[in-house]
Amino acid sequence: MQGDSRDGAILRPMSLQVRVLGSIGVLLVLALLCGGAFLSLHARAVAEVEVRTAFQGAEQSVRDTLKSDVEHTVTLRQVVASFQGQRHVRAALVNEAGKVIVASQIAALSDPAPAWFARLMAPPAMSARIDINLRKYPCVVVLTSDPRSELAEVWDHVRDAFVTVLLFCAATMAVVSLAVAYALRFFRKFQTGLVAIANGSYDARLDTQGPPEFARLARGFNDMASRLAHYAASNRRLYQQLQNLQEEERAVIARDLHDEVGPYLFAIQVDAKAVAKLEPALGASVREAAIHIQRHVADILRQLRPVSGLDFGLEAAVADLVAFWSRRYPAVRFVRELDTVSELDRRRLETAWRIIQESVSNAVRHGEPEIIRIAVRDEDGRLLVMVEDNGGGLRRDPAATSLGHSGLAGMAERVRTLNGQLEIAELAHGVRISAVLPAARELEPA
Repeated sequence: MQGDSRDGAILRPMSLQVRVLGSIGVLLVLALLCGGAFLSLHARAVAEVEVRTAFQGAEQSVRDTLKSDVEHTVTLRQVVASFQGQRHVRAALVNEAGKVIVASQIAALSDPAPAWFARLMAPPAMSARIDINLRKYPCVVVLTSDPRSELAEVWDHVRDAFVTVLLFCAATMAVVSLAVAYALRFFRKFQTGLVAIANGSYDARLDTQGPPEFARLARGFNDMASRLAHYAASNRRLYQQLQNLQEEERAVIARDLHDEVGPYLFAIQVDAKAVAKLEPALGASVREAAIHIQRHVADILRQLRPVSGLDFGLEAAVADLVAFWSRRYPAVRFVRELDTVSELDRRRLETAWRIIQESVSNAVRHGEPEIIRIAVRDEDGRLLVMVEDNGGGLRRDPAATSLGHSGLAGMAERVRTLNGQLEIAELAHGVRISAVLPAARELEPA
């Protein structure tokens, strides 16, 4: 599996920006190479035509000059000297022994073409031998093509054209890079907005200025965010109403248990006393069972109507909760760090109480802790609620502390209704459940 992860890291796909710029860069390089090759072929053909034309003209000129009678080499020297400084043709006067009597040179080159370019672009060499039949000095005029001047000129044109195209490609890449960066900057903002929406922050908005395509996307995103914000607010109001209905239903059930079952349990205890006069053992057994049922009903009432304890404040309700669990788990030590929060509004008070109640219940039932710490602090109007234990809740029973669990799901819904934050963290030894409830002025009307 480690090898797979390394391979996955190595084969990580390229970003869209790299792909777009890479593709355009490859196309520009291919265009540059193809243009350079075409330009070189055209320049080679032009050089060949220029040299051939110049050579043929020079040969024809020499032959026309030598049609008249030539009686000595002075005239031939003048003919050869006339080629001195020409660009494409060199002339030489050679005697019958093969010795060069006089030879011309092409014009000096200030910026000759590189050797590799000259080898690549040089046209086929051309030469001509024109025999001169002097009675005393038979000789030959040798004409040879020399493309160096033409190649130097072609090199100047090709180099300038190549540099121009290269600068054009660089400018094109710069413009495309800016366009792609601008487009990706919008999409990064779009992605950031989607992440914010996914995290429940529906106030994210995008700027609708810019190209029409981006503007339409931005308006669509903003409309979606507005609708989601409206739906979220509606859901919070509906959930609050549901919570109120649940509290009312709990109160009705608790009242029925108290009003209907309570008197009968009391009557059973009275009857048990009467029976005890005749059958002491039977009366005591019946009375003990009635007391047990009465205590059990009282515990149920405490669970169904926890808000009734809040009428005396959160500290009193927490004290009752600690006493309830201490009777059943005497080995667990409870530590309370409660600030004075008597002026809390009802919604935050009930939410804080439900968080403490559910967290403590999960801790003692699933974590087997030795210590449970309950802390409530008021920081600049915001209420911080924290329950921490040193048991093994997440490791012993992961499902019990997941947000999919009904108790914690309800806790999360209550916190979300108040636009608060809930965090469940696994410690080295134990679990910490903490919540931040916003100040009363930040709450939306239910």
